[in-house]
Amino acid sequence: MQKESTPLRRQDDGPSASELARNLGRRLRYLRAMRGWTQVEFSSKIPMSRAYLGKLERGNGGLPRYITLVRLAASLGVAPAELVRIEGNSVGIISNEQFQSHS
Repeated sequence: MQKESTPLRRQDDGPSASELARNLGRRLRYLRAMRGWTQVEFSSKIPMSRAYLGKLERGNGGLPRYITLVRLAASLGVAPAELVRIEGNSVGIISNEQFQSHS
């Protein structure tokens, strides 16, 4: 009998990708608004389309590539980790030990 394969998951079943995307969107919208920027002004600083920025802010643009996250953070003057915080904790980081235990 073959062992059934299961997808790699965090031990604590942390936030889902859709929860992370919604949280990222809220943080982007908040930080942009705090600077008094419109979506057009912000998107021109990155650069990215205003439509894609709008999707990210609504949490339905998926999770951006790492380089895009870095560019978003740099344009806002924050660390990338600041964009993916939930209740004061960085999320989405899995330790090497946790990764190896799932391999």
